[in-house]
Amino acid sequence: MAKWTLENLLGTEPQEFEILLSRLFSNMGYRTELTQYSRDRGIDIVIKIENFGLTHTWLVQAKRYSGSVGVKEIREYSSLRYRDRVDGVIIAATSSFTKEAMEEAAEHNLKLIDGNLLAEMLNYYLPDGFTEVADAGKHTDKASEEIGGGAILKRGENILANKIVTIGNEKFTITLTNRNIFLKKESSGFFSKSSDIEERIEVKEILGIHTEPNRLILITGNKSLKMYPMSSRRLSELVEIFENLRPEYLRGEHLNLSSRNGTQLTILTNKRIIVADISGEIQKEINHKKIVGVELKGGFLKKDQLIVSENSNAVTKHHLDVDNPIHWKDMIEQCVRTY
Repeated sequence: MAKWTLENLLGTEPQEFEILLSRLFSNMGYRTELTQYSRDRGIDIVIKIENFGLTHTWLVQAKRYSGSVGVKEIREYSSLRYRDRVDGVIIAATSSFTKEAMEEAAEHNLKLIDGNLLAEMLNYYLPDGFTEVADAGKHTDKASEEIGGGAILKRGENILANKIVTIGNEKFTITLTNRNIFLKKESSGFFSKSSDIEERIEVKEILGIHTEPNRLILITGNKSLKMYPMSSRRLSELVEIFENLRPEYLRGEHLNLSSRNGTQLTILTNKRIIVADISGEIQKEINHKKIVGVELKGGFLKKDQLIVSENSNAVTKHHLDVDNPIHWKDMIEQCVRTY
């Protein structure tokens, strides 16, 4: 795959350049809002990042210039910070900034991204080129909005992030909203517009995520269990987004603990214990209402073994291979008592 260059950027249309910047900031972990084109009151994109109740908002102005951006433009956009009461203003350009422009920007907390830095950022955060999620991050007062591939967002549904992930040997764009998760298989190439929705997962169907150093496993489904092993260059950001979604699915069945041994994943929810293959095939399922005992067996120089007793016509003992069996025992007992 060829890298992003200034020539690529200068070859975009102005509106396409704004969409590209929106996609870039979205992949950096920001919530993005593209303003209505040519009615933007001097603002092209609004970006926000929210962590633990703290919100930071920046305005982004796109400048697809071949010549240097001067101090006149900087003075024009410096007023936006005070007018809209935001944390700062970013000017992203396909060219350079004059010395006077940089000095003026420093006085008003304007952050400048020149063409070389922008290309470097795009090569890091969008390494597969430009595959559009139409109007990504856009939020309007319309009843619905399109995000590409035929997907429609409902009233009150907002895009939280777009990330490139690998599932198996294939790459997908995962678009996360406050209500749904869209998995889209993107075509390759710098300016390909095609994207196909492979799957939509409702947030309320999420059980939780199992995290490891190099990947996470999204676990979904109530009656039908399904797992999505994902890897990403921005894995920590993806984990944080799923954690922020947690209040949306905590009201239903949700994950409390998980432990993996090879291709086998053992999960503890507030309703049951499941042992399943990573493919989603359930090998063992124990409902909390049928659990009559939990014990540890081990000995000197031996690893503790977790044993769960289930009463279903007759008492059956299940041996579970998990990390930290003592913690699992405590959590299972707590779940059974509160079930």
